[in-house]
Amino acid sequence: MFLKKSVHKKNIMSRLILGIYVGIFSLSMSACTNKEVSQLKQVEDPLTIIPVGISGEVLDNVNAHLKELPQISAKKSPIFAREIEEKVKLAMRSYGFYHPKIELKPQTDADDRHQLLVAIDPGKPLFIRNCNIQIIGEGAFYNSFHKIIENSGLKSYGLLSHGRYEGLKTALRERALELGFFDAELVISRIMVYGEQNAADIEVLYDTGRRYSFGSISYVDEETKNLLKPVQSLQNFHEGDPFLSKSINDYSQALSQTQYFRSVDVRAMVEKRHDFQVPVEIGLQKQKNNLVRMGIGYSTDEDLRLMLGWDKPLLNSYGHSFSFYSRLSYVKQDAQAIYKIPRKNPNLDYYYVRLAQTHIDYNDTVSDISHASFHYVANMTGKWRRDYSLRLEYEDYKQGLEDGYSLNLMPGLLLTRQASSGGFDPHEGYKFTLDATLASAAVTDNSFARFVASFKGITSPTPNTRFFYRFNQGWILGEDSTKVPPSLRFFVGGDQSVRGFSYLSHSNKSNGYLSGGRYMSTGTLEYQFPIGIANSRMAVFIDAGTACNDYSDANWIYGPGMGYRYMSKYGTARVDFAVGIDNENDDRSFKLHFSFGPDF
Repeated sequence: MFLKKSVHKKNIMSRLILGIYVGIFSLSMSACTNKEVSQLKQVEDPLTIIPVGISGEVLDNVNAHLKELPQISAKKSPIFAREIEEKVKLAMRSYGFYHPKIELKPQTDADDRHQLLVAIDPGKPLFIRNCNIQIIGEGAFYNSFHKIIENSGLKSYGLLSHGRYEGLKTALRERALELGFFDAELVISRIMVYGEQNAADIEVLYDTGRRYSFGSISYVDEETKNLLKPVQSLQNFHEGDPFLSKSINDYSQALSQTQYFRSVDVRAMVEKRHDFQVPVEIGLQKQKNNLVRMGIGYSTDEDLRLMLGWDKPLLNSYGHSFSFYSRLSYVKQDAQAIYKIPRKNPNLDYYYVRLAQTHIDYNDTVSDISHASFHYVANMTGKWRRDYSLRLEYEDYKQGLEDGYSLNLMPGLLLTRQASSGGFDPHEGYKFTLDATLASAAVTDNSFARFVASFKGITSPTPNTRFFYRFNQGWILGEDSTKVPPSLRFFVGGDQSVRGFSYLSHSNKSNGYLSGGRYMSTGTLEYQFPIGIANSRMAVFIDAGTACNDYSDANWIYGPGMGYRYMSKYGTARVDFAVGIDNENDDRSFKLHFSFGPDF
C-alpha cells in the first residue's frame, strides 16, 4: 500500500515538472514567434510603390493587387521586382491589357524616403473578335435575359473586359434565381485569347432549364392560418403561378406594414422543390393586444413635447384597429382617437373615423377645436394616396381683438404622392401634397374653399452633398378671410416655414394684432455639404414667405442662415441659426432652431 502511494506521488511530481518545462518552452516559442511576426511587420526603410501611366478603374485594380504584397524594404526591392511586375500584369489583364510595358524606377522623395515608380505603358487592349452569348431553355423567350446581355457591353469588335464578363455571368445567375429557374447552369463559359493577334473570343452558353411555379402554401401553425384571415387580399401569388422572388418579398412587406404582426416569415422552400414547383411556408406571430408608446421631443416651434400613444392593432378577424394619440407642448395640446376599418387592402384601401380635441395658444391666437371626421383612403395604384373626408369642426377662438366661434361641415380631399431613396438620409426624393377643403353656408356657418399645395424635394449632385427645396402655396376662396376660423387661415414663420422667425408669427394684421391671411407663399433653398465628420453635414439656406389678404401689399420676410445636420438611423437632427429679415418693419431678428425627424 505504501509502495503504491509512493509511486503515485512520484507520477504526480513527474507530471508537474513536465508541465512546467512545457509551459516554459511554450512561452519561449511564443516570444520568439511574436518577435518574428513583429520583425515581419516592421521593415526598416520601407518602400512605397507608386504606379504611373494609368488611371481610373485600371489604376484602382493595380493598387489593389499591389497591396497583396508584403511590406518591402528598399534594399530588397530587386528581389521582389519580378513579383511586382506579375501583380501589375495580372491586374491589367482584367481590363484587356495583355501586353503592358512595365519599367521599375527607384527614387527618393523630398524627405529622403525610398519610392519605386512603376511606369506602365498599357499598350493596346484586346478586342473581342467573336462574341457568342446564347440563352437556351425556357429563359430564351424572356427579354430580361437578353437585356442583361445587351447591357453587359460585351460585343464583337468591342474591348475585352474581364470585369464585364464576370458581371454578365453573375447577372444571369441572379436573374435566373429571381424568376425561378433554379436548375439553370453555365454550359459553356470561356475566353479564348490570341496574343499575337491582340484579340479574344468569348463564348457563353447559358441553359436556364425550365421555370418553376409556386407550389403548395403551408403554415407554421394553426394560429398563422387564423391570423391570415383579415389580410387575405394581400396575397399576390397562388399555387401554380410562375415563381417570382419579388412576389415573396412584396407579400412579406405588405404583411409587416399592417402592423398586425410582431414577426412575419414568408419563405420559398427552394430546397424542397419537386415537379417544378416550389412550396411556400408562412409563419406569423400576432402583435401584442395593447401597445403603449411614449416619447419626448423638442423643436423651436413648440418647445418641449410630450407624446403618448396607445394602439390596439388587431381587434377582430376583420382587421379593425384602434389607436389613441396625445401630444402636449407649450403652444399646442391635442388628443385624437382613430378607428380603422379595412375595405379591400388594409394598407391601401380602408375607412377610418377620427375624433380629436385641440387647444392652441400662440402669438395672438387662442383656439379650442372639437373635430369629428369620416375618411376613405384609396391608394390601390401605390402612387397617389387619396384621402376623401367629411369632417365636422366646432372652433371657439380669440384672434387678436376678434372673439367668436364657428361650426363647419367640410368635405375634403388630401392627395399625396412621394418617393425617396436612401432610407432616413435620402439622396433623392420628393413629396407632393394637395389639401382641398370646402364649406357651404347652406349647411354650416361659412362658405369657402381652401387649398394648400406643398412640394419638397432632395437631389444629390455628389454622394455627400444635398440640395433641399420646399415650396408651399395656400389660398382661400370665398368670403372675407375673417369669416374663416383661425385654424384655417394662413400664418408663416418657424422651423418648417421661414426660419429666423418664431412659430407662425407673421401675417397681415388688424388693429396691431395678427389676423391671418387669405393667401400664403413660402419657399426654401438649402445646400448641404460634408465637413469631414461621420454622419454630419453643414447647410446654408434661405427661406422666404408671406401671409396676406392681397399680394399687392404683401410683406415678404426672409430667413437666410446656416446649420448643422446629423444623420442617425432614426432621422435627421437639425440645428439652424437664421437671421430674420423683415424689410417692411425694418426689423432684424436672430433665431436658433432645433428639430428632429425624417425628411419625408
